[in-house]
Amino acid sequence: MNLEMNGDYYCEDCANACGNCRGVHATDRLRCVGDELWCEECSTECQRCDSGVDRDDTYSVDGEEWCQSCYEYNTFYCSSCETSYDNHYDYSSVGDDTVCESCYSDNCYYCDDCNENYYDDDPCECQLGISGRPCRCRAVVHDYNCKPPVTFKGASRHGVYLGFELETVINGDYSNASNYASTNLQGIAMLKHDGSIGANGFEIVTEPHSHSEYRENSKILWDTIDTLRTEHGARSWDTESCGLHIHISRAGFSGGAHTHRFLSLVYKNSEMMMKFAGRKSRYARFNDVYTFDEYDKPVFSLKHKLKLGEQTERYTAVNTNNRDTLELRFFKGTMNTSGVLSALDLAQAMVEYTRDLRLDDVKRGALSWDWFADYVVQNNGLYPDLYMRLNKISGVDINRPAELNA
Repeated sequence: MNLEMNGDYYCEDCANACGNCRGVHATDRLRCVGDELWCEECSTECQRCDSGVDRDDTYSVDGEEWCQSCYEYNTFYCSSCETSYDNHYDYSSVGDDTVCESCYSDNCYYCDDCNENYYDDDPCECQLGISGRPCRCRAVVHDYNCKPPVTFKGASRHGVYLGFELETVINGDYSNASNYASTNLQGIAMLKHDGSIGANGFEIVTEPHSHSEYRENSKILWDTIDTLRTEHGARSWDTESCGLHIHISRAGFSGGAHTHRFLSLVYKNSEMMMKFAGRKSRYARFNDVYTFDEYDKPVFSLKHKLKLGEQTERYTAVNTNNRDTLELRFFKGTMNTSGVLSALDLAQAMVEYTRDLRLDDVKRGALSWDWFADYVVQNNGLYPDLYMRLNKISGVDINRPAELNA
């Protein structure tokens, strides 16, 4: 039997009719779809099992096109971000929903009392109306998603409270180190697992303290961190993955204009912030505040970071996604207590420096690093560890930052 194609006739070995559109095509350009041969215009290939499939009957999974069978048996659907994922990704059940790892980390938590997962905006009954209740997890190092109610430490004139997350890796006996830290830091901080630092590390997550409370009444905290470094092999600065994150209470800002000035000070001095932090990190980017105008010129804008509830990029210098805090993410981790205190000094000083700045001050250059540094020098008694580091910062090379960890 001969088949006509473009005015010529071909045998069945060289040409065949598409089982869907009936058009005649070269046999080597057809693929099997079920028991039929289909042309490339009517069919595609499942990117998981390589079988032929109707082009109009595919499912998008992680940017790939899958057949119905692969989709039904090898994926899960995240109810939060409304995306299908390959089953090899981690996921959790939250009520009747399935939630991907990223959405769970950002929007959900685990209640140890009732052993269930919940959305952040839908608290379980045992969490409602209970203030200052301690976490009842029995583990020494708690799950990353454990979020017990917080207890504020110390008094703050303007309501500025700081909490930090210090990641560390233990190059000694992990059990001894974690038991020591957990016992000493009860009521001050808790230890948490964090996938970014591996099984032999944990992060120290403090209760929110006033700046003066950290400086004047936290000897146990600083002695514990120092002992972890000197006697238990705890390392942070000289690792590839450890960071120091500082949360600043939103309630400590006088309003949106104050928050704008604070963010401007951070982002417009990215070079000095990176030098102070001792690193440039893809997990704490400073370039998320630039957009492009109609002429493709970069435009500095903080608008998207000021609107509460606006979901912006988390892995930036200042994460603004949290309801109650702004999170400074750009610091390299350090077990040097003066290094941690200098970062807390920087956070507090930036909040207070920008509190009462006027528009005329800003126009004259008040948001420059030099102006801010002058403020620190004039108030060196309030920020002693930051003051001690000012002279070192300008000479730091972020590719060789070891000298700042002194």
